[in-house]
Amino acid sequence: MIHTSTLPAVDIPPVAITPFVLRMVPELADHPAMIDGPTGRTYTYAQLADLTARVAGGLSAHGFGRGSTLAVMLPNLPEYFLAFHGAAMAGGTVTTINPTYGPSEVQHQLVDSGASSLVTIPMFVDTAREAIAGTNVETIWVIGDAPDGTVPFSDLMSAEPLAEQADVDVEEDVIVLPYSSGTTGLPKGVMLTHFNLVANIVQTEPALEINAGEERV
Repeated sequence: MIHTSTLPAVDIPPVAITPFVLRMVPELADHPAMIDGPTGRTYTYAQLADLTARVAGGLSAHGFGRGSTLAVMLPNLPEYFLAFHGAAMAGGTVTTINPTYGPSEVQHQLVDSGASSLVTIPMFVDTAREAIAGTNVETIWVIGDAPDGTVPFSDLMSAEPLAEQADVDVEEDVIVLPYSSGTTGLPKGVMLTHFNLVANIVQTEPALEINAGEERV
């Protein structure tokens, strides 16, 4: 027996994740898109689009692109979006690292993912410095006050913006590489493509209830 959903059939567009997420920016440009709960810092949709392009441009200027991996070791804050989608727009891959990991756990993920740079906050810089030994990581970007030997993430946020999404194969190129919990051994990378992420958004949209003031992107 075949059970058919009562929801509409899902049509998955063959596009990169960042243009898809930001596709309604012209319509929602001045609306708040990201609000930091503890501080109230807010980015509008237009600001997110502009800053994402700038981060992408800054990363590209540092040689980051298709085949490169950016490690994102951050708590939940608005700039997480900029790091993730800046790397995606530049054509690279993001590996998401639990910021409470110890140096050896971080190092394993950096080596296994082949990350060439890392984004974090001052609280985790010491862990990052210890973890990058023996890895390909050459740059630690820091959101906030950047200690000696690291580079302010704000340099990327003020860079010349990338004009458009870098060329990617949406069905084959891995955009995000999260790692498993390592229940049966060391954590293992889970390879998700642009197409995977777009599909996940599209398949959940029919079940979402969006109220006034809760505009989706």
